[in-house]
Amino acid sequence: MADVATISNGIKENRKINNDIKNNPKIINAIETTASIFNGIKDIYDDVNDLWYSWLFSRLHYFIADTLGTEGNPARVLDAGCGTGFQSYLHAAAGSEVIGVDVAKDLLAIAEAKKKTFDPVKCELFPVYFSFVKKYNLIIQKLVTKLRDNRIYKQPTFQQGNIAKMDFEDRSFDHVNCCGSTLSFVPRFRFAIAEFSRVLKDRGTFFIETDTRWNFDAAWTIIDPFLHGKLGINDDFKGIRPVVLKNPLQNVWINFKFREKEQPVNMPLDLFTESALAAELRRAGLRVEKRWSINSITNIIPSTFLDTTKPSKRLVAWYTFLTGLEERLPMYAPGCSIVLFGRKISK
Repeated sequence: MADVATISNGIKENRKINNDIKNNPKIINAIETTASIFNGIKDIYDDVNDLWYSWLFSRLHYFIADTLGTEGNPARVLDAGCGTGFQSYLHAAAGSEVIGVDVAKDLLAIAEAKKKTFDPVKCELFPVYFSFVKKYNLIIQKLVTKLRDNRIYKQPTFQQGNIAKMDFEDRSFDHVNCCGSTLSFVPRFRFAIAEFSRVLKDRGTFFIETDTRWNFDAAWTIIDPFLHGKLGINDDFKGIRPVVLKNPLQNVWINFKFREKEQPVNMPLDLFTESALAAELRRAGLRVEKRWSINSITNIIPSTFLDTTKPSKRLVAWYTFLTGLEERLPMYAPGCSIVLFGRKISK
């Protein structure tokens, strides 16, 4: 089968990748920069009190819990780019043994501290500020309780590391979780994908969520220079060049402004196209079987207006209305985040 050859080539490439990471100063510097950025936002990263990320994680965690119920609950999970442990604790609450890996030691410290406070029965992964979060918490709680069944809850373990070069043995995990747009921040993301394939058992599954290139925010990015940056996305035409000039089927790097428009944190961010990402996964022997989008209909409102800790009551009402539409019409428009579920092709 061609798929077997694909996996074999991926294993050979991965040996070369490991040497490249160890010996390439540009890659090392980029990894250190990524860690520095996330360590710098540790105080705001875990308090999900804006509309954008509250909806993103509510929907994402629902997709994960619901899919595990139909596709099988894995015994051993790698949470790649675990951050402060949202999905690590979700999988642990469902009864899995979980190891979380991240480059940012300060985020890992927060994840570790949650062991003292996290309640696997309630399974509340972040504070409740909006009605849709409360609704999804109740749904996820029921799904996770059913998944856990007779398994004993084990607290996740966390370790600092680079997901593009991990020390785990081949085929040592039943499932890989890589969410929170982790791949968008990984220098040479193909290296990480190759590692996911290596550490997954045959027929093992994966969940990947990452930022996408084509969505309503792409339109706002193009429009904003004409508005002199009033949307808080781009105030000049230089920033839109990657979006409009590069091959529409390819990924693009942009400068992403995280949080408040007045004092944003600037982050280099890789925006994926679904076709390009699926092709890279296939190349590593990983087959996509299901997909969802998040912040599609809701992104009629520019993300910079939603990524604020002080939304007006009118904005909350409009956004909540749009979440209801997105639940009913999730595939009618590409979302700012794409969620992919699939499995490793067995030899």
